[in-house]
Amino acid sequence: MTSDPRPKQDGNTTGSMYHANLSPAQAIAQAWRCESPQSQEFWRQAEAKRKELYAAPRSPKPRGKM
Repeated sequence: MTSDPRPKQDGNTTGSMYHANLSPAQAIAQAWRCESPQSQEFWRQAEAKRKELYAAPRSPKPRGKM
């Protein structure tokens, strides 16, 4: 007899983290709604920094004389 380590979920549980019928986008949206406003602001600022850092044009690398 094998045991299943996952807890059994019924269809009426709304607060559980495991929903087999959610798409990845829906799961991400649900997790985002569970984040605190402070955490959401932190991630918004981190995303803005990332865009600024990686979207900025790069200066050409100096080439050695050959």
